[in-house]
Amino acid sequence: MEKNFITEFTQILGDNFFLSDMIWQEELFEKQEKLSQLIAEYANKGCQSAIVMVNNLPMTFNVE
Repeated sequence: MEKNFITEFTQILGDNFFLSDMIWQEELFEKQEKLSQLIAEYANKGCQSAIVMVNNLPMTFNVE
């Protein structure tokens, strides 16, 4: 599960996230939405990497 999470996470970011000096606002919002959904989905499945991310981002994710 961890490998799938990391793979999907990096696919969403893409190389352009690290190699470009500018990401268009629409693309940034799209990446933010996809990443937050992915993190929440995997955290709810018990993926430890995603759970750590959720716990480290308390203003982004609501843990119940």
